[in-house]
Amino acid sequence: MSSKPIFTSPFARLLEQYVSHKKMCGYKFETGEYNVRQFDAFATTSQIASGTLTKELVEAYIAIRPGEKPSTQSHRISTMRCFSKYLARCGYDAYVLPYGMLSVAKYGFVPHIFSSNEVSRLISAADSLPRRSNSRQRHVVIPMMFRLIYGCGLRISEAINLQIENVDINTGVIFVRAAKFNKDRYVPMALSLLEKCRVYASAVLTGNNNAKSPFLPAPSGGFYCRSTVEHAFRQCLAIAGIPHYDDGPTVHSLRHSFACQCLVKWSREGKDINAMLPYLSAYMGHENLLGTERYLRMTKEMFPEVRERISAGCSWLMPEVDRSEN
Repeated sequence: MSSKPIFTSPFARLLEQYVSHKKMCGYKFETGEYNVRQFDAFATTSQIASGTLTKELVEAYIAIRPGEKPSTQSHRISTMRCFSKYLARCGYDAYVLPYGMLSVAKYGFVPHIFSSNEVSRLISAADSLPRRSNSRQRHVVIPMMFRLIYGCGLRISEAINLQIENVDINTGVIFVRAAKFNKDRYVPMALSLLEKCRVYASAVLTGNNNAKSPFLPAPSGGFYCRSTVEHAFRQCLAIAGIPHYDDGPTVHSLRHSFACQCLVKWSREGKDINAMLPYLSAYMGHENLLGTERYLRMTKEMFPEVRERISAGCSWLMPEVDRSEN
């Protein structure tokens, strides 16, 4: 029995080769493959006559859509730019989207940063989630998930995909396997969080001898899906009295908040932020310091009481800009 083809447009063969190429280079390419499939669906419905990546087709695909966020459009721009450059390297005739054309600032979006009070209210709200007959452990698993994301600065995907063997409740070290950028890392947790993990494990995981089982199991026994976790998060926001808008807060805001709170804590303790930044970058699994430097700017703007100390230690990262330069 033949399987259903992944791609159906005139670019099907080239798209399959492109996806295979990215995976052979070591990328998991899950999100990338999803974005490529979106283009394939668009090309299929466009009823194009040939498999040539023309300027007209590319510009039609990346055009801004009604009610769309610029960041969503930027995903299509990036997808088309990478795919067309791959085709060009392979000797195919393809329109390569120029840099700067319809570009979107990578860090134009400013996420919500929770205050300590908001985090406390949010976790209390998670602890108060009602029991459900079809999800008897949800009121225990969801609070543990949010504690791990905030307490260890995890990405939501990293928390969801944790297996029992990845969380050492004896040493308090989490092993994050093949995360973003295909990087592994070890994440030690605070003693207070470790105690919560031990209580959680004895209540939820006792008797489970399968080391590959989810550390944070869904009602089905498998891994939670992101949309379900986001839905529970919005429930907790409502219980905590924290407003939710179209752009957040989201579960990922807990990770952002962890980074900023770390910088605030270190600044108040008089530590050298410049020296500490690489540690935060490695702890959070950033590809390089650029992603971590973003939090310096956010912390400086959102916590005026530590602005001078951060600026003094990292002026080379955040130079003063005269208004005439804007």
